[in-house]
Amino acid sequence: MTPRTPWLKTAAAMTIAISLITSGCSNGTNNAANSGNEAGNPSASTAPSESPDVSPSQEADQSSESPSPTAAPDASEDATTAPTASATADPAQKQTAKPTSKPTAKPAEKPAATSKPTAKPTTKPTAKPTAKPTAKPSSNPSPTAKPETPGDTISVTDIMDNITGDIELPPLIEVSGDQIKDSYYFDGSELLAGGVFKQALMNTKATELVVVKLKSADHYDAVKEGLTKRAEDIIKTFSTYLQDQHEDAKNYQILRNGNYVMLSISHDQDAIKKAFEASFK
Repeated sequence: MTPRTPWLKTAAAMTIAISLITSGCSNGTNNAANSGNEAGNPSASTAPSESPDVSPSQEADQSSESPSPTAAPDASEDATTAPTASATADPAQKQTAKPTSKPTAKPAEKPAATSKPTAKPTTKPTAKPTAKPTAKPSSNPSPTAKPETPGDTISVTDIMDNITGDIELPPLIEVSGDQIKDSYYFDGSELLAGGVFKQALMNTKATELVVVKLKSADHYDAVKEGLTKRAEDIIKTFSTYLQDQHEDAKNYQILRNGNYVMLSISHDQDAIKKAFEASFK
């Protein structure tokens, strides 16, 4: 029995080596398939360390103690059980914890842009008036009649009363009709709207007082001419006697205010003038 012991040890060692190589190849194939997932799993890497708990020398010692040739198969069975344990442990530990899922929540939306300033007013300033000024009248308007002066409504009788009421005059007589035409050289009915003709009652006085209102301003020259001739006749009458009356006749006056005309011969011409003008105020 002694000579066979080295051979048995050698055979047992070879059997164990073959078993280890076979289980290593099987584990290598499984490890290669799961290498991507087991790279960071420390439990998967510990499987090879758990393969056989006994070394080849220990197995040889056990076979030397038992001369039975069946010791070698027992050792091979023990050797093959280790890879099975590691193989069964691998599926439970080969999957490493996957990294936590990426956050699905999108980043908060960007704050809405501040509202743009309101649009500028679209209404334009009102356009300047395009209408041109109205054309000037083509025809010159006829001049309107001048308004009557305040004295135009006064009667010739009122004027005469104003004069004779404040001034002392010799007795006078009023003439009318044909006497007006014979004494004053115009037809009163054609040129005058009214008139009062007073002459001295006595032929020893040169006093004369006439107040008329013209129908038209165009008649003034004809009326003035007739009154002037009347004054010249009186001057001529008193040129040969009664010198004072002759002087009064030479100082005759013909005054006009609008359509009113007055002839006066008196010793107080200034007072008569003032009274005539005052009648129109």
